[in-house]
Amino acid sequence: MFRKRLVIVLLCFYCFFPTKTKAQLTYQTIRIEYDSGWTYKNLTLIPIRFKVDGYPLFYFPTKLISLREAMQSGKIKFKEFYFEKDASVRLLTVENISNDFVLLQDGEMITGGKQDRMLAESKIIYPNQKDQFIDVFCIEQNRWDKKPKPFKYAGDADVDLKRIMDQSNQQQFIWKEIDRRLFINGQVSKTAAYLELHNNHEKEDTAYTNFFTRKMQASDSMFAGFIAITDTSVISCEVFATTTLAMASYNSMLQGWISSALQNGKAPDMPYKRLKIFTDALFENEEKQKIFLQKHGKAFLCEKKVFHIVAHG
Repeated sequence: MFRKRLVIVLLCFYCFFPTKTKAQLTYQTIRIEYDSGWTYKNLTLIPIRFKVDGYPLFYFPTKLISLREAMQSGKIKFKEFYFEKDASVRLLTVENISNDFVLLQDGEMITGGKQDRMLAESKIIYPNQKDQFIDVFCIEQNRWDKKPKPFKYAGDADVDLKRIMDQSNQQQFIWKEIDRRLFINGQVSKTAAYLELHNNHEKEDTAYTNFFTRKMQASDSMFAGFIAITDTSVISCEVFATTTLAMASYNSMLQGWISSALQNGKAPDMPYKRLKIFTDALFENEEKQKIFLQKHGKAFLCEKKVFHIVAHG
C-alpha cells in the first residue's frame, strides 16, 4: 500500500512540477569511445556510454530480465492472437506471470506456435501484466499448424535480416530474403524456416562470444549501447535509455552481430571520418535523429519516452 501511494505522489510531482530534462540519447547524454573499440577477427564493438548513468526518468525499471531468461524460467508466456476464428500472423499476446520487468527486443526470435516468429518491436512488459500485444513477423513461411506448439526462445536474428524487417516493415521481403539464402546455400526446407539456415559455426561462435563476454566483464558500467563494425561498414548501432536495459540486451545483440560477422564480415577497417558521419546523423540532435531513423532504423517508446534505438549502417 505504501509503495502504491509513493508512486502516485511521484507521478503527481512529475506532472505538476516538471523538471528540466535532458535531450534523449544524443551527444548531450552519451559519449562514443571511438578509440576504445573491442576487436576480435571480423567484428569491432565501439562502446557508447552515458555521461551520467542514464537520464533521470524514474519509471524506467532498475531491475529487469531478458526475454531469454524470462522464457527459460517460465516467467513469461506467448500465445497466438485469434481474430475471426483464426490466429494472426503478425500479432501475438504476451503475459508476464512474474514480479520482474521483462525486456522484449526487436529481432529476437521464438519458435513454436503455429509458425516461428521474429519480434518486430522492443517492449518492456511490466510485472504481472496480461494481454499485451507484440508485433511479429513470420520466419517460417510454409507451416501453419492446427494445434500450436509451445513457444520457445530461439535467439536473435542476424543483423541483415533484422535490417530488412526494420526498414521495409513488410512480410514479403523477409520471406524473399529467407528463400534467397536457402537457394544460395543449397538447402531444402519443407517450411522455408529461417532457423534451419543457421550454419554450424559453433566453435567460431563460441570464440567470439567468449572474447566479447570477457571484455564486458572487465569493463565498468555506464553503458548505453554499442556500434558494431565489420569490414568498412557499420553493421548496426543499438542504444538504450539506461545501463540496466543495455546490459539486459547485451547477449542478444551480440549473437546477431556475431552471426553477421561470420556470414559476411572481413577484418574491420572503417575510416573515422566515415564513422563520424554516421554518428553525427544519429546523435547530433533529436531532429536529425528522427530523420535518420525514418530510413535507417527505429526508435521504441516506453511511457512516451525513447528507451531503445536501432540504427542500421
